[in-house]
Amino acid sequence: MELFAKKTNYDFVGKIRVFGIFSGVLILGTFLLLATKGLNYGIEFAGGTEALARFTEPVSPDELREVATGIGLDQPDVVGYGSPAEARYLVRSRTRSLLTQAENDKVRAAVVEKLGEPALWDATDETGEEIRVRFDAPKSEDDLRTAAQSAGIDGVQVAVQSAGTTPTWLVRMPGIRDRLTAAATAKFGARFAQIERLESVGSAVGQQMKEQGALALLYAIIGILLYVVFRFDLRFGPGAIVSLAHDVIVTVGAFSLFGWEFNLQIVAALLAILGYSVNDTVVIYDRIRETAANALNLPLKDVMNRALNDTLSRTFITSGVTLLSVLSILFFGGSVTEGFALAMTIGMISGVYSTVYIASPVTLLMDGYLSKREAAAAERRAAEGAAAPAPRP
Repeated sequence: MELFAKKTNYDFVGKIRVFGIFSGVLILGTFLLLATKGLNYGIEFAGGTEALARFTEPVSPDELREVATGIGLDQPDVVGYGSPAEARYLVRSRTRSLLTQAENDKVRAAVVEKLGEPALWDATDETGEEIRVRFDAPKSEDDLRTAAQSAGIDGVQVAVQSAGTTPTWLVRMPGIRDRLTAAATAKFGARFAQIERLESVGSAVGQQMKEQGALALLYAIIGILLYVVFRFDLRFGPGAIVSLAHDVIVTVGAFSLFGWEFNLQIVAALLAILGYSVNDTVVIYDRIRETAANALNLPLKDVMNRALNDTLSRTFITSGVTLLSVLSILFFGGSVTEGFALAMTIGMISGVYSTVYIASPVTLLMDGYLSKREAAAAERRAAEGAAAPAPRP
């Protein structure tokens, strides 16, 4: 199927300098943004809490946001989850715990006053909501519960963590789930059903997920490089890698520029962009190799222009149809998938651009470099042959 009625003959490769400067500005701008502004990391990377609240009927996200702010959550974000009829809402915040050190100290003081100094008081839980306690002398669960609740903090619970003569107890302080449940019940009454799930990510886990996400992208690029070099040759590999890196950098730069949330969905989108972009690049490379085999005396620059023009209809049709699907997710998929669709939209547009104006020109430069090396090696071999003494008769 051809999109254009007449055969096109655009000089794509002739504009290497213009688009090379343009891409260089984009990449440099991205690095400057990352160095000065950084990324707006989601709770998966920066740490925080995400709660899924279910209601019996739809409620106003603004009212739920007020409830979350009222219990102390920092700049909570409330979005619908699923269809509106499900009446489920995601509440996200960078806050990992609502407990203060003063509250923990108050509970410790109450326990020491009633039961004496404990042999173990481990309050290293990152959220501060769980404290491990052990006494040298046997204590009952009721004694510890009474002592902890005498601090005057509602919702303190006690449970056995490990049994024995001197068991280790787990003192659970009222956390985000408890306070959000109480506040939502007070605000919405019977319309509030429950907190279906609550996930909290600490800073250490967030840093680990950042590293794993970066490694996933790195491994994907290395695998693609090996695939392209194996399928074609050394001339084509660097062009593919430079174009893929360009797509990832440009997409990340857009998220930094506009302050969009960068989370695990975006990492998944970047991996999908790599796959989509390399597929487009491989199609162009195949046509370049096919055209070069049928036109042996044609310069590589002209071979590339012909290949790019021959695949222009295919590029517009496949990329256009795919982009329509992604735009449908962006506009109709809801706020939960909005970030993924945004990243895919930017990456797909960049992928088509980089295949034409990054991958092919870099391949042309690599061909010139390798040709010069081969010519220099041939001259060196010829000079060594001429300098060698003639064999004796």
